[in-house]
Amino acid sequence: MTKLKITILLSLFFILANIRAQQFPVYTQYLFNDYLMNPAVAGTIDQTPIKLSYRNQWIGFTDMQGNSVAPKTVAFSAHTPLSDQMGVGGYVYNDVTGPISHSVAQFSYSWRTTLSPPECFWERKKFMSLAYGTRLLQFSYDDTQTTSWTEYFGNPNGADPILPNVVETDFLVSHSVGAYFYTEYVYAGFSAQNLYARPLKILARLDKGYENMLTPEYNCMAAAYIPVSADKSLAIEPSFLTKTTSWSETQIDLGFRFIYLNSIYAGMVYRSAETATGFLLGFETGDMFFGYSYDTAVEGINGYSSGTHELAIGVNLGILSNFKNVRLKSRFKNRRMLLNPFRKKEAENRRGSGA
Repeated sequence: MTKLKITILLSLFFILANIRAQQFPVYTQYLFNDYLMNPAVAGTIDQTPIKLSYRNQWIGFTDMQGNSVAPKTVAFSAHTPLSDQMGVGGYVYNDVTGPISHSVAQFSYSWRTTLSPPECFWERKKFMSLAYGTRLLQFSYDDTQTTSWTEYFGNPNGADPILPNVVETDFLVSHSVGAYFYTEYVYAGFSAQNLYARPLKILARLDKGYENMLTPEYNCMAAAYIPVSADKSLAIEPSFLTKTTSWSETQIDLGFRFIYLNSIYAGMVYRSAETATGFLLGFETGDMFFGYSYDTAVEGINGYSSGTHELAIGVNLGILSNFKNVRLKSRFKNRRMLLNPFRKKEAENRRGSGA
């Protein structure tokens, strides 16, 4: 099993190394990897989850010349608790949409504590995690891949006077903050990402009043684990996610998943801003897990695209696990034990006894 885990991890790194680096990628399986949405998730479970996701969005969407300009996103993340109060995490993602490419590497630190008195029964304990993250961004625009309307219709002198017809790249730093409330059954969080980023030095014609800014994104997410069968073998997990920027309407994702025997899940997500529906399937076996989602085509381009596919895989490492103020293992694993008040006394004593 150890050799298999090592093989999977090496494969994840090799995949990332061979993929080219859309501001703010979209994830249908945001519940599978909520750390990507909120840095305060880091260290809130008693294992080290390592996850890789690949999203091929709007398949078949092309430019006027037939070249694919559909967004493709790869994200790799890991986080872990380091002590009873401290956690760390990091992720990298590469996102490309036609001539625009966007890469991010973020490292975050989280501090967590219990909001419940020491005598509170383990099943009713409430926790809070706060986090700060620093991210390095690389943003590129390849104008050699674009064709203006006048050029397309045969005018060789019809290039856009603003666009430089070269490849431009810029590197900069921004910041993220997050707060995350969680219990054994309910979790909710708020995060602000891409804060205090300077203007991009790409296509910036300051002498003509043009300036490119990376806009901060504000996310709110909440979900709950609700058993629906007497033996706790079947549960439903409703969720919602909102994403807001200063220049775009708020995007609302509403979802739910059915979870069976703590290892198999299936569900749906409805994304209001795009009028698209995503269908989810996944399973967990041992410390390894796999997820797949398919999104219907976005309203307005459904005549040009066959939809979106997203894959996610990962492993849970139990290297650092015996800490307080954490949930027990992954969201799905050992849920029946979590719901059983007669579970092992040692586990009860270990969990969240205070800050």
